[in-house]
Amino acid sequence: MKKFSLSGWLTPALLLLILLATALPAAAAADPVVAEVDNQKITLSEFKQELQKLPPNLRQMAADKKVQKEFLDQLATTRLLYDEGVEQGLLKDPAVKRQIEDMTRKIVLSALLQKEIESRIKPPTEQEIEAYYKAHSDEFRQAKQVHASHILLKDKASADKIEARLKKGEDFATLAKENSSCPSAAQGGDLGFFTRDRMVKEFADVAFAMKPGEISAPVKTKFGYHIIKVDEVKEASAKPFAQVKASIRNKLLQEEKGRIFKEYVDSIKKKRKFILHPEVLDQKN
Repeated sequence: MKKFSLSGWLTPALLLLILLATALPAAAAADPVVAEVDNQKITLSEFKQELQKLPPNLRQMAADKKVQKEFLDQLATTRLLYDEGVEQGLLKDPAVKRQIEDMTRKIVLSALLQKEIESRIKPPTEQEIEAYYKAHSDEFRQAKQVHASHILLKDKASADKIEARLKKGEDFATLAKENSSCPSAAQGGDLGFFTRDRMVKEFADVAFAMKPGEISAPVKTKFGYHIIKVDEVKEASAKPFAQVKASIRNKLLQEEKGRIFKEYVDSIKKKRKFILHPEVLDQKN
């Protein structure tokens, strides 16, 4: 079983949160003490609260009593080290104070946004999602796709020889594996499905004009000479609603968050002093 490591789970953020913590409240009679550090007592309920703060994978491991005892030792050690740091006057150290101030700002900002913005957000309804899908159909168009294979050769003479062998009935995939200089040779030249914009113009113009089962004459591009075989064609179509529903919901949710955030920030700017001096940035420092 994986052992807990103080350096592993005790992140800088957690350390800062500990620095912000005040003395533990007195233990209730029905809440047994599991550790004592200087004049502080860690109760069973507080220990369980700390366990709940662990990442899910570590929480699962902490169901084991042995792991719980290891965690208790590390929790108490953390409190012990915190006390030692306070005794050494580290709370007054300028660098530590700056870190505490930075973390405090982040915590307050997060709490403010939760209180003033997250609580006001209403998830989009099914009707709103469907309405967006119908009103923005162009966003959900799937471009035409072609599934093709090719044999890439360095010169026209080589390409003509392979073309002649194909016309005699030799297997396309086998010839691709033996002669193509493209990495796709290992897959018999198979390029999978692709849209027009994924290929160079000369290649795409030919491939997208072909029908399934057709094999092209050699096509010259900057890479060499290609012999193309089209396996399947998917015409342009609209993506089904079920496929894009989640992305629409997320988009509408983000737009709602942005709108509420802007309205809230604008209202705060009106009642507080908020002046920018961007011209200073243009000056040579």
